[in-house]
Amino acid sequence: MIAHEMVDRAVSVRQVAAQLGVDESTLRYRLGRPLDAVDGRRLQPSALDGWDERVDAVLTRFGDARVVAEGAGHCEAQQLHDILTREYQFTGSYQSVRRYLKRRFAAPPIQAVRRIETPAGVQAQHDWFDFEGVIAGERRSLHALIGTLSHSRASFVWVSPTMTQVAWQTGHLALFTRYGGVPLWIRIDNLKTGVASGAGPHAVITPAFQTFAQTCGFAVDPCRARTGSDKGKVERGVRTDRSVFADLFLTDWPSLERFQMALDARAAALHDRRRCPITGTTIAEALVAERALLQPVPAVHEPFDCVVARRVSRDCLVSFEGRRYSVPFASVGRTVEVRGTAHHVVVLAEGRELARHARHTAARLVLTPTHYEGPSTAAVRAPTPLGRRAQLQLAALPDLMPGLPTPAAVVRPLSAYIALVEDAIHQEACR
Repeated sequence: MIAHEMVDRAVSVRQVAAQLGVDESTLRYRLGRPLDAVDGRRLQPSALDGWDERVDAVLTRFGDARVVAEGAGHCEAQQLHDILTREYQFTGSYQSVRRYLKRRFAAPPIQAVRRIETPAGVQAQHDWFDFEGVIAGERRSLHALIGTLSHSRASFVWVSPTMTQVAWQTGHLALFTRYGGVPLWIRIDNLKTGVASGAGPHAVITPAFQTFAQTCGFAVDPCRARTGSDKGKVERGVRTDRSVFADLFLTDWPSLERFQMALDARAAALHDRRRCPITGTTIAEALVAERALLQPVPAVHEPFDCVVARRVSRDCLVSFEGRRYSVPFASVGRTVEVRGTAHHVVVLAEGRELARHARHTAARLVLTPTHYEGPSTAAVRAPTPLGRRAQLQLAALPDLMPGLPTPAAVVRPLSAYIALVEDAIHQEACR
């Protein structure tokens, strides 16, 4: 009505739109319609006309307060659509269910969201996002692990060509190095490299990642299912960093290392410019203060994608991935931890490395002869030492028995044996 009055007084539509703060095309559309016009879309038939009883039955099952007196439940539109489709062969769209609920019932109450700010050094939030980059002239699909310290808001991005368990752990270590320490908790999404099953407080952590977390000294805190607000700080970082790093994503980099250096430099510049809402200082200053409360980064750690417990057999072997690997005989009868890293199979006991072998070899039996040598212990007697004959036989395989003479040094020529026999015959004749 105001717009009609202003236009009637010879005010241009453009000026009216500017003063009212609306789009000019929208205002022209409204001015072209009669004031008493009725929105015909509300009069259109719905795909759920005549479905009231079936809809009420589903809502009653959830104890929905819209149809159940004193009900405390609430059935989401997506849940209602899924059940109607599965049980009642409903063919309408999800949007038609939303429009039906909005038309039939009053708007549901607004769900308030609790805002939580964790103390310094307590939590970081990690998540993957995908993008296309150009490395050495080749456009490739790359993955970026973004990490944000919840208190100081310091955020870093680590780039990887894969999203394997090894990359997942390597990325965490890279972020810890950039933080300057390890937080007490890491909040993650329910991706398979971190969560084997379930979600939120009922999640079962992937064994390899659980062992990694225990080694580094942090606890894993998975989000609830389909609840992005549980890690809102890193989710916001995914949205904003896509724009602030956009020019770097388009640049042709000679290597991933040069690309990573540019991302780190951009992150440092952003920390100097942005302010931490908790401390009021710059993020760089807040990060320096938070680093004093972080745990130290593990000095030595090798990421692994598989970890199992195995009992050492009497022949000093453990089984792993269809192969058998030797360990020192003193561990016979004990249960050891076997880890599969990027290139090795590592056997550990009580946090100490016992053996290391090449992984994914063609051989199904991988032995280290020195594992069978040494003095007996209180619990295990040493294997029987090799005799001279066994040493001579194994000398044909110098790689298995290092230090033994080569075959050329121990094999006698036939003429030497003939001379020995003739000498023995001669001595016997002389007697």
